[in-house]
Amino acid sequence: MTPLRATLRFFLLAVAVALSSCIDGREEVWLEPDGSGRAEISYTLPAAAARMHAGEAGFRAMITGFLQNTPEITSSSCDVATVENELHVTIRASFDSALDLKNIAEGHSLDKLPSAASHLAGQVTAEIHGRTLEFSRTISPGKALPGSVFMPAAQFEGRHLVYIMHLPGVANDSNATRVEDSGRTLIWEMPLDESLKSPIITRFRMDIPIPWMLVTAVALPISLVGGFAIIRLRKCRNRGSGLVAASMESL
Repeated sequence: MTPLRATLRFFLLAVAVALSSCIDGREEVWLEPDGSGRAEISYTLPAAAARMHAGEAGFRAMITGFLQNTPEITSSSCDVATVENELHVTIRASFDSALDLKNIAEGHSLDKLPSAASHLAGQVTAEIHGRTLEFSRTISPGKALPGSVFMPAAQFEGRHLVYIMHLPGVANDSNATRVEDSGRTLIWEMPLDESLKSPIITRFRMDIPIPWMLVTAVALPISLVGGFAIIRLRKCRNRGSGLVAASMESL
């Protein structure tokens, strides 16, 4: 098969998949003060997506393989089920460092998944300046559904993409569409048709809370040093008192 025919076949297949139905997506992440956390990701895709990968079993094996071979993810599970013409995929994962997750998007582990996955994962920037975390993610749903331009507007009704982040502290700044829990929960929710027109950017800035374990780890040696200094001070005072007493007796 020539490159041109292969490209045309892929394009027509993508259009057929997109026209069969659309997608819904919900990603929810819980971050802990020490940088660890967990995520639950749910997507509703066209059932044709599974048929392109040897059915439900093949689709599940593909995602499970990716999760098990990604060192940034410490534990995970994947549920795949077909309901009528829709494929429901739910992924649960835990991680030790939220900053390490950006390596997934920047590395080659996503190469094992369909190209649409990399567009949905997006480009992540996470940097720490002092005690401030600055996070930004650019997601391109339009590139994940290249055939969406051929879809009638009715196909998008009721379809949304939702991204939720539960932070360990209050965000100082964000572009979230909704904020809950006194600024600790940030929600970005967009209708699918708007999400396909231009990339989605989710960003926030927050002060990093110092973990209590770190405070204890730092406080313990300080307290030991302080205690040692007090003991030495008392010994010096006792020595000084003894010398003064001896001098008085000699007089």
